[in-house]
Amino acid sequence: MSVSNAISLHRLPFTALTLATGLAGMALAATPLARQWGLGTLALSLLIGLLVAQPLPADWRRQGAPALALFKGPVLKAAIVLYGLRIPLQAVGELGIGVILLDAAQILISLGLALWLGRRLLGMSQPAALLIGAGNGICGAAAVLAAEPVLGGKNRDTAMAVAAVVVFGTLNMLLLPLAYHQWPGLLGDPQRFALFTGATVQEVAQVIVAAQAMSPALVDTALLVKMIRVMMLAPTLLLLVALVNRQHRQRPGAEAPARPGGGVRMPPFALLFVAALVANGVGLVPDALAPHIAALDDILLALAMAALGLSTHVDLLRQAGWRPLALGALLWAVTLLVGALALAFLPI
Repeated sequence: MSVSNAISLHRLPFTALTLATGLAGMALAATPLARQWGLGTLALSLLIGLLVAQPLPADWRRQGAPALALFKGPVLKAAIVLYGLRIPLQAVGELGIGVILLDAAQILISLGLALWLGRRLLGMSQPAALLIGAGNGICGAAAVLAAEPVLGGKNRDTAMAVAAVVVFGTLNMLLLPLAYHQWPGLLGDPQRFALFTGATVQEVAQVIVAAQAMSPALVDTALLVKMIRVMMLAPTLLLLVALVNRQHRQRPGAEAPARPGGGVRMPPFALLFVAALVANGVGLVPDALAPHIAALDDILLALAMAALGLSTHVDLLRQAGWRPLALGALLWAVTLLVGALALAFLPI
């Protein structure tokens, strides 16, 4: 048997488990009880994945990681791009400059506080602290992995940052819909809840789940706000490059960290999402095709959420240690506070 065939066979059990979990989420979402409780396909797929993952042995989870990465990576990105074909272009113009400024402020505050609190209060290294700040402020684990070559962090720093982002992103994703249904007027109106979700939740997938659990009508706005944060990844990495280069010039004997490919690029799926928005806005998507695109997109999203649940285990808490989790908790609280204050007092 060839190596490629062995790898493919190695992935089959978790590929099948992901498919089964996603289909179970879709089936349960169609039941009257799920509708009564406001539980949609994405939330149920993720929750089923979470429940299934907990008793699985660590060796099994490590072996299944490549299959889960396929669904959390390429499949999720394809689903996000397809979602761009479902959002009316005029929704972008309705966001306003205030939302862009809020997203930028969240990123800068997250990085600045991570650097200050992580180093001064918690005694963490600069790369470890900034990796958590990038993940919290921009787009979760993807931002952590993108910033790691720029900051020159160790493998353990990256793993701890991803764990902190996943833990508090998951809390965000579960708690915000509860707050919405318990206190629907807390932020003024449902649309502001969507803005708040897009501006504060860490991962793109988590934003979609949280918004859909609130109301399917809020997903478009929440995702657009989140994608603005994602598109700020490239300029943020350039800012981090400038910071590292400045410190390197002040310490001539130090070795500068390697740069990824000699430059910084915006995530390709973010550009494709924008292209999909434009294509839908100028009428390139036939009306007859729209329902089929939406159905396919719903399936891909359900599978991505199932994989996200299956790859989230309580072991993350133990592996991360208390310092990264403490920093993640502080940044999480400040992010929520800044978002709430901005929506309460600014004309957004």
